Amino acid sequence: MIKKHLKTFGSITIATTLLLGCSSKSALSVFGEDSLYERGLEYTKVADIINSLETKAIVNVTYLNSSHSSKWDNKNENFLVGIYIVNDNEEDEKKFINNEKYHLTLNNKNMTSYSELTSKNDLWGHIPIKNPHAKYYIVSFDKYKSPSTLSMKYKHTTFGAVTLSFPSE
Repeated sequence: MIKKHLKTFGSITIATTLLLGCSSKSALSVFGEDSLYERGLEYTKVADIINSLETKAIVNVTYLNSSHSSKWDNKNENFLVGIYIVNDNEEDEKKFINNEKYHLTLNNKNMTSYSELTSKNDLWGHIPIKNPHAKYYIVSFDKYKSPSTLSMKYKHTTFGAVTLSFPSE
């Protein structure tokens, strides 16, 4: 009886080992074949502005020049920026990226342009980290030639700031 159980256990162990040996080694394989998503995930950072142990804002940023270099190879540094501000009680036109209490800079320079990203945009389905409460924007800054690191700062007038760093192209 014991031999029978050991034989069955041995067969199960061998079968499991063979199946696991044939599995994919990439952690990103669980997301399917979306290479834009995978590349975007590599160049995405998330940060929270916290004050008195409370989250006040969440910003997630993907450096598009690195993750989608063929599309974004132009005279700008381009980012996909998701912004969520807790209790953003401003009027609609002054919320999210337009909230005057928050400021977004790259290497201490202001953005040159931005446009809101909607679900109709091709990039929408490839957003690496999506917060359902955030609004998403394509944000552009002037291209930098010398710095090896791009430092994006998202700052509140009194709650403080977070800095997200990206290697420059």
